[in-house]
Amino acid sequence: MSFKIFISREIKDDSVFRARLEAKGAEVLGQSLIGFTPAPFGAVPACDWIFFYSKKAVRFFFDGLGGAAPAQMRWAALGRGTAAALSARGITPDFIGTGEPEGVALAFAAEASGQRVLFPQARQSRQSIQHLLEGKIQAVSLVVYDNQPRQSFDIPFCRVLVFTSPLNVEAFFGKYALKEGQAVVAIGSTTAAALRHMGVKEVHVAEEPSEAGLAATVSALMNGPSPTPNPD
Repeated sequence: MSFKIFISREIKDDSVFRARLEAKGAEVLGQSLIGFTPAPFGAVPACDWIFFYSKKAVRFFFDGLGGAAPAQMRWAALGRGTAAALSARGITPDFIGTGEPEGVALAFAAEASGQRVLFPQARQSRQSIQHLLEGKIQAVSLVVYDNQPRQSFDIPFCRVLVFTSPLNVEAFFGKYALKEGQAVVAIGSTTAAALRHMGVKEVHVAEEPSEAGLAATVSALMNGPSPTPNPD
């Protein structure tokens, strides 16, 4: 039986996660368990900063903008992947976080204290940065896309399950139970908390919320003791 790894996002052929784990002989199965649809929005509220949580937020914000990006604006990204999505649109972020909400909020508060910050986001967003920055900035939410757990998907037995968001956790465990021989990895503390809420007792959290960080965590699990899988 091959060592199968599931990750709850679509994986490109040039993915670092895929390359590093396939080089170790694993089979990587990538599939998002969330459906995404645009949410129309009107004029962009006046603000000093626009802060993006994800590449999806960047995509749906600019797709729905219907014109040029707001002028004289400062731009912020939760992590490097989101920053790259902004750069691809010709925007150099003024702030790039590490991807971990607690540290990002602390660093961003020093940059934007008392200022008005717009957060383009999903309808189901947990608003982690906004909550952590409550009382330190003037936060304005702008829903630019809808995200809902998918109902129809089939995931074969995988030795390692890698989750990249709480909503993916909700979708997966709404259909499957954790089986003997499966290890669980979370991209960050928020996703880890969602897994524990679902009753997963042992959660391995990536040291950094990136494909490289996730690959390193999974590699360590592959190098450790190998439990006998029980797919039934």
